[in-house]
Amino acid sequence: MKVAVVGSGKLGQRHLASWTKIEGIEIVGVIARNQERLNKVTSGYATKAFNSIEELVANTDVDVIDICTPTHTHAALVMEAANHKKHVICEKPLALTSEEAEDIIKVCAENNVQLLVGQTLRFFPEYANARVQVKNGAIGNPGVMRLSRGVPHPAKDSWYTDESKSGGLFMDLGVHDLDWVLWTFGDVERVMAKRVKRSGLEYGFINLKMTDGTIVHVELSWAETKFKASFELTGDKGMITYNHDDSNPLAVQFRSDENVQLPRNILEKDPYQRQLEHFVKCISGEAQPIITAVDALKVTKVVEAAIKSANEGQPVTLGKGGN
Repeated sequence: MKVAVVGSGKLGQRHLASWTKIEGIEIVGVIARNQERLNKVTSGYATKAFNSIEELVANTDVDVIDICTPTHTHAALVMEAANHKKHVICEKPLALTSEEAEDIIKVCAENNVQLLVGQTLRFFPEYANARVQVKNGAIGNPGVMRLSRGVPHPAKDSWYTDESKSGGLFMDLGVHDLDWVLWTFGDVERVMAKRVKRSGLEYGFINLKMTDGTIVHVELSWAETKFKASFELTGDKGMITYNHDDSNPLAVQFRSDENVQLPRNILEKDPYQRQLEHFVKCISGEAQPIITAVDALKVTKVVEAAIKSANEGQPVTLGKGGN
């Protein structure tokens, strides 16, 4: 299967590194605007550099286009790839708005190409296992769920801080846990949210009432010194907990006095590789997608409701099916 990656930034390079570990994959090109970085990346992966999808498809027999660019560029790039009859992998969030997401889904369907969305949290063992446990009744009837996620505040000149490009804290960071919540508990009935900004720091709080009666609290932060994530899932028969800090890497000292970071739980394949391997099976017809474009659309609608609630200071009720 021939794959090309759009984007030469940190995420694009992470995808490229994962693609090299998957059997049967040929990386036929990378598309990016930063020519200096593009040349460096393509040289490192022994592939070709392109400046547009049009140039790529004119010069390669690419099967899959993997989009790892800023959120505000997703809609145009996905639809261009689909119009060239290429299967598409798109990093989360699928789009800035639900209207854009609906347009993307429509164009991909019209061109009969698969659209696979990189909601990577579904491929993290801790979260995937927690969902299985909840579904199997490990905590009994679900009650109150608490999830948190925090990272350092993006740099001032970063596109992440421009809400017209990233969608802001709720869209960029919140889609991770919100997608897992919808995957595990179904549709959302009501959303109440609040955002607090203080001199370069930002916090977000989202309260959800699910249609099955489960109450969910999601805390988000662009104010940490390092990555943090945790959850507490409670029901009438028990609780499942997870805290990323409990799995801090070990510093191993060698005679060379260099510190090498080894994770406490060493995985043969990281979540990105597992995700891309799954997408390959979906495209080749060997598997059904764990995450669908419609799932990604639903998450976008919940984020929009959270943004509206935070702006207006009122709860937002979603209709049947989370719409």
